[in-house]
Amino acid sequence: MDNNKKGVIKDQASIIDIEEDVLNKEVEDSLFSQIISLGIKSYTELIEEEITEICGKRYKHITGREFTRWSMTEPSAVFGGRKVKLLHPRVRNIKDNSEKELKTVKEYKDSEILSRRQMEQMIIGVSTRKYKRSLETGSLGLRTKNDSKSSVSRNFIAMTEAKLEAWRNELIRQEYPILMIDGIVFKKTTVIVVLGIDKEGNKAALGAWEGSTENSRVCTDLLHNLIERGFDSSGLKLAVIDGGKAISKALNDVFGKGFLIQRCQIHKKKNVTDYLPEHMRLTIRNAMSEAYNADSYETAKRLLLNIKSKLGKDYPQAARSLEEGLEETLTLHKLEVDKEIRKSLCTTNPIENFNAGIRNITRRIKRWRNSDMVIRWVCTGIVESERNFRKINGHKHLNLLLCNIDTITKGENITDSNSEVA
Repeated sequence: MDNNKKGVIKDQASIIDIEEDVLNKEVEDSLFSQIISLGIKSYTELIEEEITEICGKRYKHITGREFTRWSMTEPSAVFGGRKVKLLHPRVRNIKDNSEKELKTVKEYKDSEILSRRQMEQMIIGVSTRKYKRSLETGSLGLRTKNDSKSSVSRNFIAMTEAKLEAWRNELIRQEYPILMIDGIVFKKTTVIVVLGIDKEGNKAALGAWEGSTENSRVCTDLLHNLIERGFDSSGLKLAVIDGGKAISKALNDVFGKGFLIQRCQIHKKKNVTDYLPEHMRLTIRNAMSEAYNADSYETAKRLLLNIKSKLGKDYPQAARSLEEGLEETLTLHKLEVDKEIRKSLCTTNPIENFNAGIRNITRRIKRWRNSDMVIRWVCTGIVESERNFRKINGHKHLNLLLCNIDTITKGENITDSNSEVA
């Protein structure tokens, strides 16, 4: 077969594909149009049923009736992610000439229904510009509103502001003996997020606070907010942090003594290897991982001190970074808990995964106007990410862990939350 014939066949195949796409689109639009039409028909029938129940059957004389049918009106009802203008009869009170609001109309014009739909579209990745295009079908020749870019944006801002306010003021009734605290950065704004873990291993996002950096003022304000909402600091047993001094200081200032701190081992490995040349980083990272995977505190500490000794001569900054807070990276080793629960709590991975969920929601944002916009989107990401929360691995060993912490803290083997466990 010559090239010309091949080209003709290829063009014909492309035309067939295009025709099939057009046909599929027409079928899809027709189907969605029918669905919306059925919805509107059901809406009209519900209104007529309600009016008949209030006013009685049409054209039937009823002595002493209180309500009567009265002209037509065209309010908006929410259908298919937009508001549609729909005609329906009105009901009038004969005695005082006032209009009676119909329950069906009230339910269908509820703006919160529309706002929730628009918010859901935004969360799954539909931009405000493409919202109208994402809706199931056209307007069926009816007048519509609240599906423009500016309208969707206003509704989303109002909805997220309300959710943020409600979340930040929600009472904390559950006891959370373990806290994880970490920061997530958006341009010039840092948001500190607190994740609580209860005695059964369930996770819950407890709070978020925004600031220009991960400083102690921001962390302190966040922790005070937790207390104001009912967080019982006396039940705190363990705080897992990334190693930032600001967070550690805020924890001590707000919660005082009586709990332990576990420094994130992954952050520690990164802090140390950042001081090393590229060719050495993998070797030292693997050596530190081997130390942290050791079963006993004594073995883990010995291996870490050996690494520090090797780095001390040629890379003193890396050695000092390893030594700083070394004991806090081994807190769970000292508590002699099962390796499964130790692995879950020796790093801030659970909250890092949580932060990754937030970033997935916010990945399309190209321009952050201000910190208010950041915290609204973070709140949205938190609410969405919490749907996928599961218990931490090794949660069946939590009781033993908490008992061991009580034995140590009540035995006064520590002088403060940052000191070594005896």
